[in-house]
Amino acid sequence: MNEDKAHHRFLLHLVATFVAVAALCAGMNVLIDPYALFGTPRIVGLNDLKPALPERVRTSKPYMATRIQPRTVVGGNSRPEMGLNPESPCWGDIHQPVFNASVPGMSVLMQTRHVQHAVEAGNVSNVFLGFDFLDFLIDTERTGPMRDRPRMSGAFDGHKGAAGERGLFSWSLSSQVIKDHFDALFSLVTLADSINTLVAQGNPNADTRTEQGFNPALDYRPIIRAEGQAVLFAQKNRELRQRLEKTELRLVDPESGISPAFEALKAHLAWAAERDIRVTLFINPYHSDYLYLIRTTGQWPLFEAWQRQLAKLVVENDVLLWDFNAVSAYTTEQPHADTHAPELEWFWEPAHYRKELGDLMLASMLERACVADPPANGFGTRVDAASLDAHLARLSTKLDRFIAERPTILEHMNNVSPRVK
Repeated sequence: MNEDKAHHRFLLHLVATFVAVAALCAGMNVLIDPYALFGTPRIVGLNDLKPALPERVRTSKPYMATRIQPRTVVGGNSRPEMGLNPESPCWGDIHQPVFNASVPGMSVLMQTRHVQHAVEAGNVSNVFLGFDFLDFLIDTERTGPMRDRPRMSGAFDGHKGAAGERGLFSWSLSSQVIKDHFDALFSLVTLADSINTLVAQGNPNADTRTEQGFNPALDYRPIIRAEGQAVLFAQKNRELRQRLEKTELRLVDPESGISPAFEALKAHLAWAAERDIRVTLFINPYHSDYLYLIRTTGQWPLFEAWQRQLAKLVVENDVLLWDFNAVSAYTTEQPHADTHAPELEWFWEPAHYRKELGDLMLASMLERACVADPPANGFGTRVDAASLDAHLARLSTKLDRFIAERPTILEHMNNVSPRVK
């Protein structure tokens, strides 16, 4: 009998210890909230910086948007995620709160899905959707038609919540939502990320995302200080050249006869029109290095064809389109290998622009005087099917003149090879 009681007490103590440890783990994870999943208030020095969040933005951003309940949504890939700051002074009171729903490394379909969820999470009247040339290209040597589009879409819907009274993306509980929270509460991986989050509060350059979904790109700074900004440019230029040198790049899949990216964009514009949401499309600005690579790899005709297709959608859907590509002082800064040289003012590297350039973009799109020393003729060009050809001709002419006048650019870029390690 005594042995049974002892055994019983041991089991009770074991269960109590397990529950206490689990509760402690859950409490720690909720307090630190390393993935911004629970919405715990951010406290400087405790949990403000979230270095584990960047790897979880695809899961966490819908929860963040639901908490923000935005009136304005920014969407796209990593370019606008780093470039358009929801806390920019260019946003007016009528736009607030602003949420940046951009997601790195995802297709146009999934970029628009995240925007649509953020729209359903709030009372949105304006969407600003940025696009990248590479996101529309199909490598016919490597990929087949996108037969998995319904599967991708269905997986997103199941992950983000079941349909409800407010529409397809209503944030009602689903098995995936429960799983997200359970894993974040009781996972040892989350506990480790909570501890790392605590430690990272002493690092002013920790990779993070703000509560409004913005990427301040702080993690670039240690690289620049240790190796110079030219290293970032060389790495990105090699990556861009590797992708653009492919000879079988297309806008339309030859087997299906469709462009998955354009189909996703068309569907999104129809979705927004049904809800009377004002959509502004914009082409992200590229550094002159990026434009040079498009030209010298022979992809310029495809680049122009892509813009013409976007301009056609503008006419068909009565939306605005801005192109922020130009050859100017804003796009031709040259990076330094010197670790003591100041950071470039407008770009982190050839594809990712800084929030300072993003403010110039917002000043143009919002028609607001919100930046110091604005360019005399504004920044960017509003284009449509009628004006696009003249705009592209000017861009091409200025790029060729810049290349001819700056032979050092040729030397700098010709040293950028996929074979360089």
